[in-house]
Amino acid sequence: MHSRPFSKLPVIGILTVVYFIAGKFGLMLASLHASASPVWPAAGIALAALLVLGYRAWPAIFIGAFLVNVTTAGNVATSLAVASGNTLEAVCGAWLVNRFAGGTTVFDRPQGVVKFALAAVVSTVIGPAFGVTSLALGGFADWANFAAIWMTWWLGDTTGDLLIAPLIILWSIPSKRRWNRREAVEVGILLLLLFVLSEAVFCGWLTISARNYPIAFISLPIVIWTAFRFTQRETATGIFILSAIAIWGTMHGFGPFVGETENQSLLALQSWTAVLTITAMALSAGMAERGRAEKALRESEARMSLAVNAANLGLMVWDILGDERWVTEKWRQLFGFADSKPVTFDRFLQIVHPGDRERVKQVVQHVLEHGREYEIEYRITRPDGSTRWIAGHGSVELDEGGKAVLARGVSRDITKRKIAEEELRESEARFRTVANAAPVMIWMSDPDKLCTFFNKGWLDFTGRTLEQELGNGWAEGVHPEDIDRYLDIYQNSFNARESFTMEYRLRRSDGEYRWVLDIGTPRFASDGAFIGYIGSCIDITERKAAEEKFRLVLDAAPNAMIMVDPAGVINFANASAATVFGYSLSELIGCQIEMLIPKRFRDRHPGYRKDFLSHPSGRAMGVGRDLFGRRKDGSEFPVEVGLSPMRTTRGVFVLASLIDITARKAAEVEARQRREQVELLGRVSLLGEMTASLAHELNQPLAAIVNNATAAMQYIEQGKLDPEQLQEILTDVVGDSRRAHDIMRNVRSAIKKGSAIRGRINLNDVVKAVTHMVHPDAAAHFCKVEMSLAPNLPTIEGDPTQIQQVLINLVSNAFDAMRGTPPSRRKVEIATNYNGDGTISVAVRDYGSGIAEPTQERLFEHFFTTKEEGLGMGLAIVRSIVEAHGGSIAAENADGGGARFRFRLPTKEGMPQ
Repeated sequence: MHSRPFSKLPVIGILTVVYFIAGKFGLMLASLHASASPVWPAAGIALAALLVLGYRAWPAIFIGAFLVNVTTAGNVATSLAVASGNTLEAVCGAWLVNRFAGGTTVFDRPQGVVKFALAAVVSTVIGPAFGVTSLALGGFADWANFAAIWMTWWLGDTTGDLLIAPLIILWSIPSKRRWNRREAVEVGILLLLLFVLSEAVFCGWLTISARNYPIAFISLPIVIWTAFRFTQRETATGIFILSAIAIWGTMHGFGPFVGETENQSLLALQSWTAVLTITAMALSAGMAERGRAEKALRESEARMSLAVNAANLGLMVWDILGDERWVTEKWRQLFGFADSKPVTFDRFLQIVHPGDRERVKQVVQHVLEHGREYEIEYRITRPDGSTRWIAGHGSVELDEGGKAVLARGVSRDITKRKIAEEELRESEARFRTVANAAPVMIWMSDPDKLCTFFNKGWLDFTGRTLEQELGNGWAEGVHPEDIDRYLDIYQNSFNARESFTMEYRLRRSDGEYRWVLDIGTPRFASDGAFIGYIGSCIDITERKAAEEKFRLVLDAAPNAMIMVDPAGVINFANASAATVFGYSLSELIGCQIEMLIPKRFRDRHPGYRKDFLSHPSGRAMGVGRDLFGRRKDGSEFPVEVGLSPMRTTRGVFVLASLIDITARKAAEVEARQRREQVELLGRVSLLGEMTASLAHELNQPLAAIVNNATAAMQYIEQGKLDPEQLQEILTDVVGDSRRAHDIMRNVRSAIKKGSAIRGRINLNDVVKAVTHMVHPDAAAHFCKVEMSLAPNLPTIEGDPTQIQQVLINLVSNAFDAMRGTPPSRRKVEIATNYNGDGTISVAVRDYGSGIAEPTQERLFEHFFTTKEEGLGMGLAIVRSIVEAHGGSIAAENADGGGARFRFRLPTKEGMPQ
């Protein structure tokens, strides 16, 4: 059941009003009892409403029925009982129609009309059962008239269902019919004739007696014609018009159904109307079903004709007993028969190619005698002299005596296919000739994984026949230890439609197993369909022996030896490699070489490998860079790597020789530390010399100051001090003091620029000033300096000159670190950030070579430097200044290359008190 969605309250209200009006109209025709009418259109309205709108519309029926009865006869209790009966009757009828008759499509087939009638007859028992019984129990109906009242009530409800419900249901369904002018005129004339004849029969226009003549059937031809020519909707409308006129005439004493009482007259009329409705609606449904079947047949024939023509098929039907043949236009075109030319078997044989004529004749004779299906391919000669290939398929039917009575056949032109087959045979013959002459073993398989071809080279190698090798026979020659691996690779590649390469041992004709290299490639047709595999094999026994010798040599090498294919996959590793990296050989073979490289360098290695393969040559790897390997446990160690390209049939392989230089690096570090200690002692000695020199330089001015001061004191004690002499002495003292001051200032300037004058500092301003100051140096180094300054930074307390000295030192070191970096990547980034913990950080990042791990812990030591000309004091002074300001400094390698130095300084509020 497909009920329509609706706005509940408005529709319930409208349906209640309609039911009430229909009920009042029906009770106007009641004569036997005020609540029992032989004409009850409200029943049909209720049933149609529940079928169209769904069971949700039942309250409207209940309310409408209650109002009709409470305003007519009985009391509230009897009215509730009658309303309940009418509602339950409609619900039951709707359920029966939905369950057994197809819901609102009930009138599409004659069976549906009959089922609808049965549902109406059965469900309308409920209304009178509730109504008459409640009225009799309430004293509003005489028990003596119970049966008559019940029959009148039931027949009125049944007729209402049969007459009104179809009309509403059919008009509620959108019509798909497209009316033309002729059909509109025809239906108009039919309805006019129906009206006129109904008036004549039921309204007293005819003076003949209905008792002597069956005038009730005069209007039936119009109803039947409507059912034949038009749809169920027009038929139900015509019956409704006829019924309305008949009820009006009968109520006024006209027509063939007038009886002794008004109730008897209407009961007879309603019985006639019910029979007429069922008959006409069933007939109309049958005509509609026939129309749909005819339309489906036409569409099927059209599709069949389209398919036959598209497939270039010619159809033939031969009535053997009557010797009549029916052929399609396409059949005539295929065989060159003119439209007017009769088709006979002799004429047909005349156009069959002489080379095939006798065979065709024998096939036809055989199927006529035995009556079975046949298939045959033959040539014909067309009227224009051309030869065409025809494929025929058909069957012959036999009667009970075994005699042929009917033959059907389909013919199609297969000339193109025959030409293609011939070309294919020629192509295959050429392929076999070329394959047999090839110096390699060649095989082919079909989509079922079964081999269909082996060339002469294969058969000569194995010493077996083609029949022995076809299918899976070739597998008998594969070494038992290799067969499972071979089949696994073959089947997996076959299922994935992918090429494969594998090595296995194949038995030669002398019984010796030889190593072969088998390369298989999938084959596809021009339309993309998979048609199997083709493969070639070569004997690689000698190569395998050479490889084994080569492997033994590499295994004996003291260095770690690893061979990598063009894709970076490890194909070979010796025992030393397994020992160095901590993997087993089975774990190494088949893995990517990047597995053995530290993670921080791993993303750059494919690029290095690609560059090497583009210009392969024997050389050391990573010249100018420190190389590191990564063990299975994740630890790293320094290595030296030598690369040797090896050109093979599978591309350029790379043989890498690796040496663990951890011990050598440790020795180098120890030697360097010893050299540094010696240099430190030298610096200490030099510092001693500087101190002695400084004492010597200061001794003279200090001694002069002491002498002048002593002389002045003596003059004062003796009272002989002359103002001019005092002026001269003081002038000498001031001069000597300035000389000492200059000496100290020079030494002090060599250690620390400027004087420690502290105040509030905005680090963003310091960064901007330093960026401006180092601009010339940046240009000289082809470097860019970029700033990333956090807004609204709190101030710190410190010496701006010293903080500038820190930044200048870090930026200068960054310039020096990028001497080996391409100019396009030389960039120094200075960033400030407020950390939220009472400190401000300043980071200086370069894109140089980064910080080597062995030197990272000693960066800030006195006299430690990685520069050839450095003194090793710069970063030590930087750390001293930062720590003097209550901060800290650290260095790290940055992601993407280069180093980052970051120092933290407390804000004014965050400084310890």
